[in-house]
Amino acid sequence: MKPIFITAAFVLFAAAAHADSFDKRVGYDCDPDQDAVILSYAVAYSEAGRNMVKNEEPRRWDPWTLVVEDQKNKHFIRSHKTVGGQCRLSDGLYRITIGPLPGNANLQGRCGGFMSAWAVVKRGDEIVLPRHEFEIGDCHMTEPVTKKITIKAGGGPVLFEKVPWEDFYR
Repeated sequence: MKPIFITAAFVLFAAAAHADSFDKRVGYDCDPDQDAVILSYAVAYSEAGRNMVKNEEPRRWDPWTLVVEDQKNKHFIRSHKTVGGQCRLSDGLYRITIGPLPGNANLQGRCGGFMSAWAVVKRGDEIVLPRHEFEIGDCHMTEPVTKKITIKAGGGPVLFEKVPWEDFYR
């Protein structure tokens, strides 16, 4: 009876683990109607996550694709890559840079399975958005998560939409 129970428990655990899988995306849009750059950071679970990936919009990245594993030791991050682009707004050209923010370069260490992202936005030589981390701290977060950043032309205030960490991952 025990082997059947253990097998059933394993199958149920594997199904539960699969059901809890999630996908993260970080990206930006150029919004001519608002005359703004809009940065976004999103997470979606299971089917919603698969749909987010399947219907992926341009200028969206999985932060895990922005790290390079060490070829000799696959459990370590060797380096980081950045991505980005530009948006032309009424007051100039905005350059967006996005990079990964791993929980630990040792993928088997504390927070090694955690990944976030950061972004910087410049207009000419002016830094409009200094490096902003979408999740602050380590993998055991208590700080709010930034879901959206709106930067409008004309030098107005940068608008941040934040939610409690537990709501972001709900």
